[in-house]
Amino acid sequence: MAKTVLKFRGIGAVLTVCGILLFLVQYTKIIQQVIHTGRQDIPETAAETNTHATAVKTDEVDKALFHENELNLANEVGQSKAFFNGSEQSEIKSVHKQRLSNLTTQTKHFIVSDEKFKKSYLENDNLFKVPSYVKEVNCNAIVKGDENKTKKAEHLSEANPKVGVTAQQYIHMTSDCSKFVSDRRYITDTLTEVENDFHIAFSLLIFKDIEQSERLLRAIYRPQNNYCIHIDKKSADSIYDAMSSIANCFDNVFIASTRYKVQWGTMTVLEPDLLCMKELWDKSKSWKYFINLTGQEFPLRTNYELVQILKAYNGANDIEGTIKRANRGRWKSAGTPPHGIVPTKGSVHIVASREYVDYVLHNQKAQDFLNWTKHTKVPDETFFSSLNHNPGLGVPGAYKGHPDTDIKGNAKPFVARFKNWGDWPCNGKRVRMVCVFGTGDLPMLASRRELFANKFYLDYHHFALDCMEELYFNHTRDEHLGKFSFDPRWYSDLEFILNKV
Repeated sequence: MAKTVLKFRGIGAVLTVCGILLFLVQYTKIIQQVIHTGRQDIPETAAETNTHATAVKTDEVDKALFHENELNLANEVGQSKAFFNGSEQSEIKSVHKQRLSNLTTQTKHFIVSDEKFKKSYLENDNLFKVPSYVKEVNCNAIVKGDENKTKKAEHLSEANPKVGVTAQQYIHMTSDCSKFVSDRRYITDTLTEVENDFHIAFSLLIFKDIEQSERLLRAIYRPQNNYCIHIDKKSADSIYDAMSSIANCFDNVFIASTRYKVQWGTMTVLEPDLLCMKELWDKSKSWKYFINLTGQEFPLRTNYELVQILKAYNGANDIEGTIKRANRGRWKSAGTPPHGIVPTKGSVHIVASREYVDYVLHNQKAQDFLNWTKHTKVPDETFFSSLNHNPGLGVPGAYKGHPDTDIKGNAKPFVARFKNWGDWPCNGKRVRMVCVFGTGDLPMLASRRELFANKFYLDYHHFALDCMEELYFNHTRDEHLGKFSFDPRWYSDLEFILNKV
């Protein structure tokens, strides 16, 4: 366990018999002995940690050592005992410390020993003790482009197709929710103060393959976020029952109140997302961004990175748009759009601010336009995109420039989703032009800057998904252990952020 000693100088303190801990934070030296690294410096941000305490003025100035006996990193509470010039002066008392988890993350490699320290603990300590590995193949080598390891994985996946966890098995596993959450290794801690303060709402549209959908939920799950799951009406009842059982194991996961029979090119593609938007809106006032997903996708960014990117978005919406490549014939039968709206085409996959969702749900112009799109073909590729690319409507976070997305450049990229329509090589197979990623696509996926990738099949080149999961988990682990940092500045300079309503 981690062991710390905090040394404070220039502190005047009077501690009563009741053991009230009174001191003023002033670091002069945190590190006496460095482990795991030869560096002798501490990040400047470590000195920014605040401790809730009251300073009492006294004529006597002593040097005091405050020994941390216990450290609850999840609740940011430390139990301290004070020693003045080597003699014990106080009882152990709990002190809440702001930003303690951030300090600890940054000083993990600079911790020193103190024989008086009992323990430090975090709910996810056991989860992060060891990395995650796919036993059958070397994912790390595949991600780095090792052709022999890649071919081996492809051969194994073809010779031994994946046998997924069945719906009935999920129903059985979730009869004991605590065991299910633990065995499936869900992250049930906010991990950082940054993530704890920035909540995200997700909609998840599921049609088939319960295991793949559950693994997506597991990857994106954090206790501070909110999740709405829509199960297609065409799906087997066993999938609905299993996903409902999984949702019942979490306070912040719920099944959408209505099931739609989703058919491509109709309003039924759009309606589940609109329903989840409304129900997520009613469930929580704390989330700041909405992201819609399908069960065949997987994150390219950790939750921490996602939060940093969305903070950089600063209210802007990440929504694809084009007029040049639009299928204008889809709109002819609907007549003239209301309110002077110029229709644009874009993906149904969006990353939208809470204010954008508010406009979609409650603004009359949005409702009028929604009614107009009901008479068009493929309305899901018109509704979200058009609202975001008609700045005259005043939609919060909308883009004020030319709608067309820059597919391969940085002028106006679509970062919400990486979907290979043919602009990049596909090492898997193409289904209706879209690449179903294979194991050989992992080096490219690992280097992408998008937030999520679409799409994966669990019954085809399943090591592609397995290795993505390993990469994602270990990336999260390394962040937690202070071995990896993330710089969001590339995202801050994107055109749709700099030129938003």
